[in-house]
Amino acid sequence: MLASVPWSVLGAYAGDALWVIALTIMFAASRQAWRQTDGRERVRFLGGQAPRAVALWLLPVASFAASLWLALQARGAQEEMALIVFGVRAVSASLLALLHLRWLADALRP
Repeated sequence: MLASVPWSVLGAYAGDALWVIALTIMFAASRQAWRQTDGRERVRFLGGQAPRAVALWLLPVASFAASLWLALQARGAQEEMALIVFGVRAVSASLLALLHLRWLADALRP
């Protein structure tokens, strides 16, 4: 049964799963950081100060938008291009999640 499913479809679903995991980590971490920074108007962000909402939620929301665009690209990809799109989706999901966790670690410092 699984042998009859094209690789492009399997790659699209696997990419979706990786993005769901990455976005779950990002939104859960932002939610926890939001609770920990309660009462602070501004937090550290990219070497300066930024409003708490921007510093904690900018990257997860932008990543969600990027994931939707990449999902649409994966649905239209055929053969070799489907493998390339899967690779881009896998690497970008993990790198954006790690970048977000790094930004949050900086934002949580007093």
